[in-house]
Amino acid sequence: MSLGPRVARRCWFALLVAIVAPMWAAGAASAHAVLVSTAPESGTHVDTSPAELRLQLDEPVTLVEGSAQLIDSGGKRFALSDTRLDDGQRRVVLIPAEAVPDGAYLATARVVSADTHVVSLSIEFTVGAVTAQGRFAEHSSTGIEQYLNYPTRGITYLGLIMSAGLHAVARWVWPWVVRRRRFRVLYRVGIGILVVGFLSRFLVLIAQQSGGLSEISAASACAVLDTPHGMVTAIAALTSILAFAVATRAGPPAVAVGVAQAAAAILAVTLDGHGGSVQGWPWSFAGTLLHVYGITVWLGGVVVVAFVLRGAPDQARWHAVAVGHVVAAVAGGIVLAVLRVQPLGALVHTAYGLVLVAKVVVALGVVMLGYLSLRWFRRTGAIVGRPRTLVLETAMAVVVLAVTSVLTTLAPAKDTYTTDIATTLDFGAAQVLHIGIDSIRHGPQRLTVDYAPANTAAAPDSATVSVDLSSESANVARLPVSLGRPVVERGSLVWRSDQLIVPAPGNWKVTVRFDGGAGPKLASFYYGVL
Repeated sequence: MSLGPRVARRCWFALLVAIVAPMWAAGAASAHAVLVSTAPESGTHVDTSPAELRLQLDEPVTLVEGSAQLIDSGGKRFALSDTRLDDGQRRVVLIPAEAVPDGAYLATARVVSADTHVVSLSIEFTVGAVTAQGRFAEHSSTGIEQYLNYPTRGITYLGLIMSAGLHAVARWVWPWVVRRRRFRVLYRVGIGILVVGFLSRFLVLIAQQSGGLSEISAASACAVLDTPHGMVTAIAALTSILAFAVATRAGPPAVAVGVAQAAAAILAVTLDGHGGSVQGWPWSFAGTLLHVYGITVWLGGVVVVAFVLRGAPDQARWHAVAVGHVVAAVAGGIVLAVLRVQPLGALVHTAYGLVLVAKVVVALGVVMLGYLSLRWFRRTGAIVGRPRTLVLETAMAVVVLAVTSVLTTLAPAKDTYTTDIATTLDFGAAQVLHIGIDSIRHGPQRLTVDYAPANTAAAPDSATVSVDLSSESANVARLPVSLGRPVVERGSLVWRSDQLIVPAPGNWKVTVRFDGGAGPKLASFYYGVL
């Protein structure tokens, strides 16, 4: 005996409540961690060897085993007697085993956020008689596990649609289809793919936590399981295995198992990435959840029409369900785009923005092909058979999943977008300074002052320049900019900043004092820091 559409609607309403309620009750989840401050401050000098090195983050993290190190500019590695997490796992503390000699040093560590992102942290500082910052070779922290992010996510998304998506749309639109052998086979294949996806994602996360596939340990596995995403993923895998056995049967128990499996699977996928971010809570989580849920049911229906029914009986109900879930997916996507793509220019100047544009274009193609397929069914009156548009719609849906797997591994556009600043200050009497700033993101920046004097023979003593930064919004009254000695380049005097770090976003004022030989003069301009 099959369940009616009213019962199915109630079950799927219960699914949404089951997903949302625990997360709203629990509060904000951990997110992509941001380095707030370091002690000593990066780029500064200390007179004596520091007893400990501290890296303060804005959110709880877990430390990648073996990732902490302290090296000098010659590449010599100094032992650490202890590495720990303080302040509710928001502070990484590195303790040198013994006092380090005078020199330039780099301290590094890697941490893992609850949203599965690996974040690299570092401090550069000098000790004692050495005041010049060292030059350090870039050490890649990317192992083979990083390249497994894309395929493992893609496998998980495919399994989610072929299990939770199939079950949802079948119970909602065609409840009798669950008794068909083709549906049972496809549903169980989908669950198998999903479990493989969960296990492979779990392996990748453990490898990231351990510092590589060859360094996997039981402690790392426990650390991953102890996160909200790890716990939900384990539950989703167990309910999927149970659903494999019973969820295609008729009756309320089978429906309950299917709903539980779908709820856990959708929540696990939502938390596996930016959906677990505290930035923009609760909108970030809600937008990701709505987007994942809408796409899962929509594309699950496409799979049922294309491979199980090979047609579209009960077109009106399927059309209503498809349109409703496309709207849900679009609404969730708009929320996420607003949160993650700031400013608008980041849409075409960052990897995240470009991949998002590609996803939107392909998704629009899927919607258009779905509409053409529906017109074909209405025009022919056929309830069986597959038009070419349906085959293309299915193929492009797979492309959407592939693009999504790439998108979820990228840092949001608002966290990577930057541009340079170039302005001119005219002090009169042919005394013109060209000011350049290489980034509008807070943190390390390079400020350059370019001046073309009438006579460079007296360079570099023919002019003096000093620069200060200030910001009311960041509560910084004065931040002196350390400029190196001017050098002559192509007939101009060029000053460059040394270890300039803008500590916070906001509206910053740049004040320039210049003396080209005719007396000191003052000018200023403003620029926005992200």
